[in-house]
Amino acid sequence: MPDLKTSACLGAVILAFVAGMAAAQALPEGRSLENAVIAGEHLDVSVFRPASCQIRAILIVLAGKERNSATYRDDTIPLARHECSLVFAPYFSISRFPVQQYQRGGFPVSPQSMVPAALYMRPLEQWARNVSNERHVPIILVGHSAGAQYLERVAAYAPGEEVMTIIMNPSTYVEPETNTAVPYGFRNWPEAASLPDLRRYLSSNIAVILGAEDTETSSATEHLAAAAEQGRNRLERGQWAYAQAREQADKLNVPFGWTITLVPATGHASAKMLASAELQDAVESAIRSASSR
Repeated sequence: MPDLKTSACLGAVILAFVAGMAAAQALPEGRSLENAVIAGEHLDVSVFRPASCQIRAILIVLAGKERNSATYRDDTIPLARHECSLVFAPYFSISRFPVQQYQRGGFPVSPQSMVPAALYMRPLEQWARNVSNERHVPIILVGHSAGAQYLERVAAYAPGEEVMTIIMNPSTYVEPETNTAVPYGFRNWPEAASLPDLRRYLSSNIAVILGAEDTETSSATEHLAAAAEQGRNRLERGQWAYAQAREQADKLNVPFGWTITLVPATGHASAKMLASAELQDAVESAIRSASSR
């Protein structure tokens, strides 16, 4: 569990969400633009609802550093049609949610900072259920690049009710150990809670999907010491993070929930990643697993 300040922030976010929740109206078929109010923030959410099928899942899709959420929504439409799933792509603007809030999830929390953006995910999930009136279908989180970094912090520090978190081509990871400080590890997370949260993180259903050719080394991220320690490029970092997590799960004797898959002949292109068979397989696996419970 988070520390008292983070818990208080989360409680405030949820209360603000519940207080502002309106009666659900049917989402139109096809594309639409909705507005969610989370912690007093108005977030535009690009939505897609497939026609003539029974909804099987809710996909919440997090865009890369350009925050082009409508493009990510559009690029996910073929997958949504194939899996008969709703798509919600929230827009976290760069001006209101800079790197520390988006890529790092708003951690570590400082007295001057706003509510950590990672804490928005749980009420966003509830908002998506309310606005779509889909109370029981599984929720799957999908993030690419900067959006994947955001979801890494959600998975590590502020998970919701998602059945799977799909991480594609992030530049940094939350290391599964207590030697590295937040937001790249679990040091400085409350001592009494860090180990249980680390165990939960390792056992979470996290699908790491990497472009097999995402080996660019000229990104500004390469100048971050935390990124450099994790590998020379995104492909190396993803493989390193997965190996570290598997090793740590063995040491702590906890069930290991992560998987790793490479998308062949693909670099850092979000459209190709969102159209990949590997992503489709992960989503289908999550839906089938949830329906069998």
